[in-house]
Amino acid sequence: MDMGFSFNGCKRALITVGGSDVQAAMNWIFEHNMDEDFNDPISEEFTSTLAPPSGDAVDDGVVMSLTENLGCFTADQVRAALKHTNGAADRAADWLFSHVDDVDSAIAALKSKINATSSLTSETLIPLDDGEGKYTMVGMISHIGKHTGSGHYVAHLKRENDWVIFNDEKVAISASPPFVHAYIYLFQRKDTIGVTHPQF
Repeated sequence: MDMGFSFNGCKRALITVGGSDVQAAMNWIFEHNMDEDFNDPISEEFTSTLAPPSGDAVDDGVVMSLTENLGCFTADQVRAALKHTNGAADRAADWLFSHVDDVDSAIAALKSKINATSSLTSETLIPLDDGEGKYTMVGMISHIGKHTGSGHYVAHLKRENDWVIFNDEKVAISASPPFVHAYIYLFQRKDTIGVTHPQF
């Protein structure tokens, strides 16, 4: 945009080239800045036709660009980092530099983790019981004090029909729980109350 091109034109260029290569986006702008729709707002149809490839596909242009620009990693190392970061070049570069001491071992660990995950079958996973979807509040965490920098956090849990306050080693029935002042609310699905999962 510093060169006088519109926001929509710049956005269109970045979406078209995959959002990870500024040089490629600039080249696209120079080639297409006279297109009739260059400055038009981006439509959903436009973005859906340019959806990123699914699976393990990585743009070879981005691989070559990163390999050349970073200078200290092989194309295979860059490709593995891009797969790990879903094609985000900036995150891939960050990942590579954070593992620079032993990139190959880090990539091997990634590959073994992917292989272990993909070898899971539906038989090894715990089946999920999609119940009714109605919940009841069973607990909350609130703060006692003027601000979060000082004071104390306490928990309230529902036991039968009473609310119990847990304040470090002090546990007591709470006469008026601070429902509207809680920071975190805990809910449990109604059809699981008092029921244990058979596989746990």
